[in-house]
Amino acid sequence: MKALFLTPIEENKKQQFLDTGIECIFKEKKSVTKEDFKDIDIVFGNPDLDMIKNTSVQWIQLDSAGANAYCSISDSIVLTNAKGAYNEAISEHMLACTLAVYKNLFTYEKVAQKHEWTNLGSVPTISQLKVLSIGMGNIGSAYAKLMHTLGARVYGLTRTKHDLPDYLEDIYTFDKIDDVLADKDVIALSLPETEQTKHLFNYERLHQIKQGAMIINVGRGSAIVTKDLVRIMKEKHLRAACLDVTEYEPLPKNMDLWNVENVYITPHISGRFNAQANYDNVIHIFHKNLLHFINKEPLENIVDKTQGY
Repeated sequence: MKALFLTPIEENKKQQFLDTGIECIFKEKKSVTKEDFKDIDIVFGNPDLDMIKNTSVQWIQLDSAGANAYCSISDSIVLTNAKGAYNEAISEHMLACTLAVYKNLFTYEKVAQKHEWTNLGSVPTISQLKVLSIGMGNIGSAYAKLMHTLGARVYGLTRTKHDLPDYLEDIYTFDKIDDVLADKDVIALSLPETEQTKHLFNYERLHQIKQGAMIINVGRGSAIVTKDLVRIMKEKHLRAACLDVTEYEPLPKNMDLWNVENVYITPHISGRFNAQANYDNVIHIFHKNLLHFINKEPLENIVDKTQGY
């Protein structure tokens, strides 16, 4: 049995995979060729789709939580993702965005650049905020818990109705989205890309959000129509938009979005391996699932290719 590792594996972490008895091939993704996939049974990492066509690959373990780009692969290949690896880091990024906006930290930085000593006035406490977490997977739930712990009133919106956890005031399904936007101070998106979520927030829906609220997006940039977000922000309908993902990535230098006031962009860095904890979690998932595979046990984090996650 052969496993091809495209995700970089630190030297002190390789031995645990070698100890399983399978043949481990460690390659840099940028230098991998079609020939490297010959006789490979398992792929760890995110291969280019054309590389895995007409190969013997049985299972792909992604190092990302997002899996929609791989849902077109052959039904003969089992697809698993790294769901759960990024909850802590991404939810903390979302919390940081929330605090920076509602405590005026972004605005104070602009004032400080002018060497002005200016009081920007009253700010709310977290306990005064109502938060809607759209997408109640691991990341959305982690952010909801953080905000609840700090005293916010938190609501969830998800594809299917679940039992109400103690950190939520209520939970809604997508058919209720237009009924629940108008009184929330924070709209937090951590959605996968599906037919249901693509361009979920067009101009009309963005306008339904409460005047002066903020929107955060850490899921997929396609959830928000870029030109409509530019328009709504220029109209000053929203307090801020914090985007770790954008509809086009990398975001082209000539995009209007860069220049819109109160739009704060980070280059898809809240997750990935920007935190060591994320990397360690991914390696743990890899190893645990590999042991399942060797022992012919059910794999964890299997992706439903019809749903995209």
